[in-house]
Order: sequence, then structure tokens, then C-alpha cells
Amino acid sequence: MVDYSHSRLTCFENCKLKYKFKYVDKVDVELPEAISLFLGKRVHEVFEKLYRDLLKEKQDTLDELLAYFNDLWEKHWHSGIKMEQGFAKEHYKKQGERFIKDYYNTYKPFNQGRVLGIETEYKLNLEQDYWYHVRMDLLIEQDKGHYEIHDYKTYANMPVQSKLEEDRQLALYSIWVRENYKDAKKVKLVWHLVAFNKELVSERTPQQLKELKKEILSIIHQIEKEKKYEPTVSGLCQWCEYQQICPAWKHKYKTDILPANKYLKEDGVVLVNKYSETYAKKKQLEAELDKNLEDLKEALIKYCKEHKITTIFGSDKKITVKEYESVKIPSKGTEEREELEELLHTLKKWKEVSGLDSSALKKAVEEWTPDIKKKVEKFLEVEILYRVNLGKNKE
Repeated sequence: MVDYSHSRLTCFENCKLKYKFKYVDKVDVELPEAISLFLGKRVHEVFEKLYRDLLKEKQDTLDELLAYFNDLWEKHWHSGIKMEQGFAKEHYKKQGERFIKDYYNTYKPFNQGRVLGIETEYKLNLEQDYWYHVRMDLLIEQDKGHYEIHDYKTYANMPVQSKLEEDRQLALYSIWVRENYKDAKKVKLVWHLVAFNKELVSERTPQQLKELKKEILSIIHQIEKEKKYEPTVSGLCQWCEYQQICPAWKHKYKTDILPANKYLKEDGVVLVNKYSETYAKKKQLEAELDKNLEDLKEALIKYCKEHKITTIFGSDKKITVKEYESVKIPSKGTEEREELEELLHTLKKWKEVSGLDSSALKKAVEEWTPDIKKKVEKFLEVEILYRVNLGKNKE
């Protein structure tokens, strides 16, 4: 039996090699605890206490919850917690206190529904031996057949509604709710953005949940078949605990600790620096050659015009200069461009111009009626351009 979770699937999608280190090889590494994670845990623990006490007919006061938060904070604080530069422990502690005060004052007396689950540890059977962890912060029955899954988020940035409409985590939990509460007519997904004292709500239709289950099983089948476990380099790497053993980062991890005199002499560093210098010289030379070719091209065009010819012969090569017309289209983002696109859509000619490809537009305009041609041509500018082709002098 294989147990999957939201974090496990997300890990595979973000970086297959990290997935291997964490879930296949189970590499044990020490990583400083991020302050955001520490803060989130403490806030979750306070809300858990609040609702567990409510089940026992005790409503904690705000002062009691803040005292509990401060006690947890001091009890679990350690020197390995990683904070942002310029911020101290007390900044984050005050932030947590604000989260709790806002939530308490917003939802007091906490009679929004009947609590059915707190920090749940259920499992959803996806297919045969594949199971999915269902860890709901709070499950509430609002009224008969109407359920709510609540999730506390301490995000520093406010997510947009469209992002939550694509969220898989709570949506999968709602499948478990529908399977285990047969009277479920509606299951709301509720995110508490405690940093902003806001809640966002979403729902999923049975068809959406069916498609989601298929999507999750597809990812699981990819995981089961994976053999290579290639690393994915992204902005997430800076938070990864496996950099020191990852082939994409371990050289940096090894050389960063070297003193300057040894770092500059390290074989890999030397090779990269030499390659970089050589590549820069190559690009500079290419730029100079491109400039020379453009100058020669202009001189050849001018020579052909002056002598009223189209071909110039060299010792064993020849140059042919061909004049042609090109349609210049208004630049993207300009008012003229928007007007032209709207006109082409209105005239039902958009498909004929392949999304405003200049050559397709030039060809299409020639075939249109004079009336349509006149409407469109006022947005266009005809340019005279030249092609310079190098060929063999067969003579």
C-alpha cells in the first residue's frame, strides 16, 4: 500500500530528483527551520486548541489563546530558525498574535456550524493500493447536507480567487467528505488568509472532482513509472535541503566554502571562467562580423541601384540583389494595432491573416474586395526591402 499526499505529489511535479531523495532514498538531511513554517505551526496549534476546547463546551478567551501561543512560541523556539535579514524573533511573534486576534474577533462566538473534525488523519482510497492523506484543519457541518472544509493559511501574499479554483488539496478532501457523508449535497472549500483577515470560498462539481481524481491518478502512475529522476532547476532550489548532493548544485555547495585563493584555482571554476571568456570573445567577434556584413550589404544594394543591375559577379561567387515589398503592421499594444485586430475580427478575416502574419496579410489583402482592402490598408505601411543572396559564379 502506497500513501500519497498533497506535498508528496507537489514535490514530484516541482523536482523529480528531490522526490527521489525524500521519498525513495529517504535521505536524512538537516535543514534550518524557516520562520514562516514555525509561525504557521504555532498558529495552527492555537486554532486546534480553540476548537477542541469548544467540543468540551469551553470557549477560550482571547487572553487564554494568546498566553497559549506565547507558551508554545518559547517552548519550541530554537537557534536554528531561519529569519529574513533585518527582522527579529519579536517581529514574527507579534505577527502571530495579530493573526490570532483578528481570527478570534471575526468568528467569535464560533457558532458557524457543528465541528466534525479537527486536524484530521483520514485516508482516501484513490485506486486499489493507492491512498491519499486527508489532513483537514477543520471540518464543519453547516446544516444538514452542507459541509465545509476549512484551511488556515499564513501566506505573506494574498492569493487570487482563480488560483484557489485550481487548488487540488482541499478539492481532494471534498471527495473524502462526499464518500463518507452520504447526505452531502454541498461541500464548501474555505481558506482563511489569516495575514489579511479574509476568507476565500470555492466549490467543485461532481464532474470536476471526477476529472481531478483522474488527474491525480495520472500523476501517481507517472511516479510509479519514473526511472530517471532528473533535477529541475527553478527558484524553489534556494529552499531545497538537498543542494549539497544535487548534481545541479553540489559543485556550488562545495566551492562556496573555499577561501578566495583556493576557489579561483579550483578546476571546475577555472574551466567555467575560461569558457565564459572565450564565449564572450566569440560573441564580440560575431557582432563585429555581422556589422561588417550589414555595411557590405548596404554597399551592394547601393552599387546595384547606381548601375541599374541586379547581379554583381566576383572571382568565384556572385551576389543577387532582389527588391520586394513588405507590409508593416502597427506594433502590439498600440491603439492602431487594437483597431486593426478589431476590424479584421468584425470582417471575419482574422483566420485568413494567421494572427496578423505580415506575409499572410499581404497575400490576403490582394485577394479581398476593393471595399475591404481600403478599410484595412489605412492601417498598413508598405516598405521596400532587399534580399541579398550569395551564390556560385558558374562561369
